[in-house]
Amino acid sequence: MNFIEISRTLGRYFYYLSAILLIPLLFAVVDEFFIEKTTHFSATVAFLETIAVALACGLFFAWKGKKAKRTLYRKESILIVVLIWFLTAAVGACPFLFTGTLKNPIDAYFESMSGFTTTGVTILYPKQYDVTGAEIPALVRHPLDPSMVYTFYGTIAPLKDPVTGEIVKTGVEALGKPLLFWRTFMEWLGGMGIVVLFIAVLPALAMGGKFLYENEVQGLSKEGMTPRIKETASMLWKIYLGLTLLQTTLLMLTNDSISFFDAITLAFSTISTGGFTVSNHGLETFPNSITYWIISIFMILGSFNFTLYFHCLKGKLYRLFEPEFYLYLLMLIGGSLLMTLNLYRTPHFGTAKLFTFGEAIQHGSFMAISAQTSTGFSLTTYDMWPFACQILMVLLMFIGGMSGSTTGGIKVIRYTIILKALKNKIETLFKPEIVRTIKIGEREITPKTTLTVLTFFSIVILFFALGTYLLILDHQDPLTSIGIISCMINNTGLNLGGLGITGSYAFLPLFSKIICIFWMILGRLEYFSLLVILAPSFWRRQ
Repeated sequence: MNFIEISRTLGRYFYYLSAILLIPLLFAVVDEFFIEKTTHFSATVAFLETIAVALACGLFFAWKGKKAKRTLYRKESILIVVLIWFLTAAVGACPFLFTGTLKNPIDAYFESMSGFTTTGVTILYPKQYDVTGAEIPALVRHPLDPSMVYTFYGTIAPLKDPVTGEIVKTGVEALGKPLLFWRTFMEWLGGMGIVVLFIAVLPALAMGGKFLYENEVQGLSKEGMTPRIKETASMLWKIYLGLTLLQTTLLMLTNDSISFFDAITLAFSTISTGGFTVSNHGLETFPNSITYWIISIFMILGSFNFTLYFHCLKGKLYRLFEPEFYLYLLMLIGGSLLMTLNLYRTPHFGTAKLFTFGEAIQHGSFMAISAQTSTGFSLTTYDMWPFACQILMVLLMFIGGMSGSTTGGIKVIRYTIILKALKNKIETLFKPEIVRTIKIGEREITPKTTLTVLTFFSIVILFFALGTYLLILDHQDPLTSIGIISCMINNTGLNLGGLGITGSYAFLPLFSKIICIFWMILGRLEYFSLLVILAPSFWRRQ
């Protein structure tokens, strides 16, 4: 293992990460100095300190790698990608710690990892106080089992007026706009991939750029749109930025109650299929059907293979007729119809009012899209929806979007290969003499690829079972454990069980939080990149 080359690359990466951190710093300066005009510039100072941390890391790694020969190979590239994700989440946690918003480093790291992996679950929960002002634990009943009560301390103190001492904001909103911007910006960076961004701006990496790209891009599709990987990465980010600006513009034009801050943070969370919101009431803050349909459309756009956009811009519309694309659309439509039919004429949460067909279409299709694209947005409380709806959401989470998209899940192309392999195996039982190949459209899938997909599917099942078991060992109920692990490995921000949609993951013990962090990164790196570094042979000299 060439640690000198790894150090050199990490040094360059942290320099660029320092530059990226200037964006939330600028936002904090504008908000605290010119908009809020506060006398406490905690966010500005926190981002300055975070930049200092990133620069210090960059200087350290650059010093360690000063004798590097500027050539990366596969093993080094795999380790770099894994290290970048773990270290970036650590840097991303710094603003929460430096502002004092989150006191526990594990909580801050959880929130940061949830953002960068676009999982979109939160550790934030308002602190509770008695009449004397002393902090007391929160007592929250399980949404499906009232006999089960969670007792835990909140993670975020209310935001108070520095002059009067009165509580101004509570819950998620108590972070203040700079940190709320940072949460969604982390999702946006992680959606397309921080390593892909790194490749787009980094000077030539010889062979290393190709290997870094292959280990970062999700799914089976690793095709380059241009001969050079650097140009491919740059083009992907331009398309990604264009879609973000388009959604921001549409949200502001169609809803007068949405400010630029609301629109840009919603766009960050939507196109990255992340799911963080900046309001305690989530999307219910904007009760507008047009807004909901715009969000639905851009969740879908974020779940497409981004190379399709490039081919369409070049006039190659025939690329849309690839099997994965129309199979994915059929699954989206099918999931939306099933959710609508299961929801129709069932009662709203806490009322006797029944869902009309129009309401069932809007809420059902939105939740089906949100689950399958791994975004995790919700329009209403779904804890008491029919159990068939909740199970359908879990199934859609595991399906996921297209290969090469910002989504989590197993991906449609892998299911296609598995079903074709299963069909071939069944047919060999009564026609063993026929040699069969697997084809997706005109492309033949090699036995090696098929084996990789089957191995991937087996790993998903293994880690789903293992993660669920570990949470149950840590005294979580089985339904909550299944729901949490489903969300973690599919990078989906839905809450099933636990505190439900209105809660957070603050109720989890320390061990369960660490399991969730590890499972989030497993899902984001799609297992192999992380598991391979655990193999002893990976570290042996060739």
